[in-house]
Amino acid sequence: MVEPEIPLEGGADSRVVPVGETVRRDARSWSPAVLDLLQHVEREGFAGAPRALGFDEQGREVLSFIEGEVGQGADFIPDDGGRFDVRLPDYVWRDEVLVQLGALIRAYHDAAATFPWAGRTWRLEARQPVETVCHNDLTPWNTVFRAGLPVAFIDWDAAAPGPRAADLGFIAWRWVPFWRDAKCRAHGLPTGVAEKARRFRLLLKAYGAELEIGIVNAGIERMRHLQDHMRKLVGDGSEWEMELARRGVLGEAALEIAWVEEHAQALVGS
Repeated sequence: MVEPEIPLEGGADSRVVPVGETVRRDARSWSPAVLDLLQHVEREGFAGAPRALGFDEQGREVLSFIEGEVGQGADFIPDDGGRFDVRLPDYVWRDEVLVQLGALIRAYHDAAATFPWAGRTWRLEARQPVETVCHNDLTPWNTVFRAGLPVAFIDWDAAAPGPRAADLGFIAWRWVPFWRDAKCRAHGLPTGVAEKARRFRLLLKAYGAELEIGIVNAGIERMRHLQDHMRKLVGDGSEWEMELARRGVLGEAALEIAWVEEHAQALVGS
């Protein structure tokens, strides 16, 4: 008897189901490029991603299942109607996580830097200067943790060629995090620019990058791009994004962008 396929939680953008020790995802036009990328970084020695195993008889992507826990939030923080989004697990915010994250993304970027990316279909347009293939959506809920530390990245649909700073700036927004004090207080996190600058330095030191304004600006650009994408999904009637907009989460993200623009220089100051 064939077991029923039950979609995994979190696959809002595509249907994701476990089958044995694998995960199956609906294929898109960019799936061949993504699977080739994952096979390439595996050959280069990067172990922090699912193994790409091709396509099944239904034409779905076949990926290895990675044991662990994703940094997924559950319930919206009730303050101000839920505009501060869902509460993430406490372990996400440890300094050790930020250090491990910086080293992990550096290992991935180095492995992907030799991938022949040109002439392929990607979900997002290539951004110059192309230095590697960026993941472009490195959130806690797209990261697998073991013993409270990040060990792998999942959900590679948004991968596309670009500068390393694009991923680093986005990671800083989500993980430092580059949030207004009101949102930090709602999540029980420290406030103030100095604390965020300290954690930003931890991330970049672990990665091996210099502290510079270009990384902050790249994050702002990615944040704006994501906002446009989310607003489009609202217009298309996507239920999850409509819920985020109703609660004020998208409006809060716009305020975060303004906060980062205001404090960009201080975030890279001594």
